[in-house]
Amino acid sequence: MTNMKAVVLTLLMVAMGAWTGAARADHFTGACAFELNAVEAAIRSATFTGQNATTDQSNLLAKLEAANAKVAEGKFSDAVDKLDDISDKATALAGAAKPKLADATAINTAVASAIACVGRL
Repeated sequence: MTNMKAVVLTLLMVAMGAWTGAARADHFTGACAFELNAVEAAIRSATFTGQNATTDQSNLLAKLEAANAKVAEGKFSDAVDKLDDISDKATALAGAAKPKLADATAINTAVASAIACVGRL
């Protein structure tokens, strides 16, 4: 029975790997897509720690989706606010007494580029 559990677990991990690989594809399109995809890549490659690591990463990705939605709606100021929220949260996670993010530099750099792009729209 233990071997069966191992096989099922392995198959589940392979399936999840295939799904997350698809989710990592450059899925943002339209205005500032390159920059928004770079923010996503930075968030996905960041090292989150602690018991809420997955939630912290998911929350930043949700903020990015919200920023993309604002760009699509032509609400560029709101998009910049959402992007600022990502940077602020990443900085807070990295600077906490018990850091929840190993380093916010890559995320903040990508966000700055995205804000510059959105600001030109």
